[in-house]
Amino acid sequence: MGRYPSGEPDYQRAARLTARRGAPGPGAVVAAAGVWLVLAPSVLEYPDGGAVINDGVVGAVVAIVAITGAAVPRAASWSSGTTALLGVWEVASPFVLGHGSGSSVVANQVVVGLVVVVLSLAGVAVSVERSCSRSPMRARPSRWERRRARPRRVRR
Repeated sequence: MGRYPSGEPDYQRAARLTARRGAPGPGAVVAAAGVWLVLAPSVLEYPDGGAVINDGVVGAVVAIVAITGAAVPRAASWSSGTTALLGVWEVASPFVLGHGSGSSVVANQVVVGLVVVVLSLAGVAVSVERSCSRSPMRARPSRWERRRARPRRVRR
């Protein structure tokens, strides 16, 4: 790993710059997908009442949970797991509930559900990596790194 002239390791500088700029994580896109699920029945003109209710409820819960996970960093692990499960349900719902009358309805539910699942699993991976004690994304150096970074005493 390289170091900058300030002595700061690469991964710490990258984490600091990302946090300062407020880079959106996968949770922001998952929240947007939840909002789309709420709006999709009116935009795509769903013919079936069951699909409208399912997308409205699942979309609202996905959006609320994703926003909670983005606002409260300690909640990121459970919120990403919850949205991943809701995404799996969204993929399976047209086949389980049998409201796959329109191909646009089924395609929308499957595509948005897959997007939610993939991005939620990415959020789980990020939260696991940040919580891991040997992770390169952690903000605090280990005891060994602090000891190694101290200047050596010169005996005279």
